[in-house]
Amino acid sequence: MRNKLILSTAGLLMIAIALLMFTSCSRTADGNITKDQKEIQNKNLEESSIDQKDFTESDEDLTNVNYKEFYDQLTAHGEWVQVKPEEIGLQPKTASSTSTNNNFSISSLFGINNAYAASDMNSEMNVEMVYVWKPAPELAVIRTAGETPVYTPYTNGQWINTDAGWYFKAPTPVEETVSHYGRWVNSPTAGWLWVPGRVWAPAWVDWKQNDTYVSWAPLPPSVYLVNGTMSTPLIDDNNYVIVDRKHFLDADIYKYNNLYSDNGNRILISEMTGTPGIIIVNNSIINRGPDVNIFQTLYGRNIELVKIQHIRNFDGVFYSDKEYNVYTPDFKRYKNKENARFTVNEPKSYKKYSDWKVKKSEEKEYKKEVKEYNKGEKEFKKVEKEIIKDNKNNNKGYKQNNAGNGNENEKVNKHNDNENKQNNNNKGTKNNDNGKKQNGNDKGKGKK
Repeated sequence: MRNKLILSTAGLLMIAIALLMFTSCSRTADGNITKDQKEIQNKNLEESSIDQKDFTESDEDLTNVNYKEFYDQLTAHGEWVQVKPEEIGLQPKTASSTSTNNNFSISSLFGINNAYAASDMNSEMNVEMVYVWKPAPELAVIRTAGETPVYTPYTNGQWINTDAGWYFKAPTPVEETVSHYGRWVNSPTAGWLWVPGRVWAPAWVDWKQNDTYVSWAPLPPSVYLVNGTMSTPLIDDNNYVIVDRKHFLDADIYKYNNLYSDNGNRILISEMTGTPGIIIVNNSIINRGPDVNIFQTLYGRNIELVKIQHIRNFDGVFYSDKEYNVYTPDFKRYKNKENARFTVNEPKSYKKYSDWKVKKSEEKEYKKEVKEYNKGEKEFKKVEKEIIKDNKNNNKGYKQNNAGNGNENEKVNKHNDNENKQNNNNKGTKNNDNGKKQNGNDKGKGKK
C-alpha cells in the first residue's frame, strides 16, 4: 500500500511538473521562444542606440541588431529563409561564445530543461542561423519564356545623380529598401537573396567600365567599410549588369542590359576597369561610380544634381526633380549581460533552412528534368523535321526520275515511230518499183 502511494505521488508530481512546464513555456505571439525564455532574455539584454554615422558594419549585426522593421516590411513581398551563415559567405559563428548554465532544478531529474536552460539552448540553435529575404517572382521584371521570373537587384529602376553620388531610384518602397540597405548573394539554387544591413547608401554596388560600357554588381555579404573604404569584393562576372553608356541614365535600365557587343562578341568584365564606388566624404557615404561629366558630354546637356534629405518618419518620404526625402530608420543594438549567444529578433514567419533547401533542391531537379524533356522533345521535332524534309526531297527526286524516264520513253517511241514510217515508206517505194517492172514486162509481152 505504501509503495502504491509513493508511486501515485510520484506520478502526480510528474504530471504537475509537466503541466507547469507546458503552461510556463507556452509560445509567444511570434512563435519563436517561450514567454519565460523571452522574459529572461529581455532581462539579460542591454539596449543601445546606434549612431547614424557609425558605418562600421559586421557579421554580428545579423544577430545583435533589431531588424524587425525590415522583417515586417518585406514579408508580404517575398519569403524569409533561415540559413547557415556559411551559405551566404559569412563566418559560421556571428556572436560571442555562450556562457555555461550550471543551475540545478528538480526538472532536470526527469530530463526536462528549465526555462533558463531552454532559452540557452534556443540561442545555441538559432545563433548559428541568420535570416535572408527571397523576393517574390512578381517583383521580377526580367522574364524568360517557360521559366519562373527571377528578381535581379539594381535593374528595375534608374540611376540618379545626387549630392550623395549615384543613387538607384527603384519604383516601389520594398525595392527602395533593399537597394539602399544590406547586401545581396546569388545562390545557385535559390537565385538572389537579400541579407539585411543597418547602414544606408545610395546603392551598395561595385562598378566597372570601359570607353563604351558601364557595369555594376550588388556587393556581397561581409563586404564592409573599413577605415572609410570598402573591402575588396570577390564577385562573379555573371552578376554584373552591363549597359551602353548612352542608356545609363534611362529609366527601366533593365531593358538595356546587354552581355554582347554589336559584333556579337561577349563583353568581358575582366577587360573593364574598376571604378571607386562607396567611399566616405565629410563623414557621409558617397557612391562615386562613373564620372558624371562623361554623360553630360554624351547627352549634350547638364545633368542636374538631386539633393538627398534623410528623414526618420516613413510618411515623409517623397521624390521631386530637385530633392529626395529618403527614409533612414534608427536601429538599436543589443548586448547580453551574460555574454551568451542570442538572436534579438526574427521574422514572424520564415522557412527553415533544411526544409527550404530540400524544396529548392526538388524544384531544381524538377526544372532540370523538364528542361531535359523539352530539350529531348525539341531534338525529336528537329529530327522529325529532317525526316519529313528528306522524304520530300526523295519524292521530288522520284518524280524527276519518272519524268526523265517518261521523256526517254517518249523519245524511244518517237524514234520507233519514225523508223516504222521509214520502213513503210521504203516498202512502198519497193512495191512501186516492182509495179513498174511488172508494167514493163507486160508492155514487152504486148509488143511480141
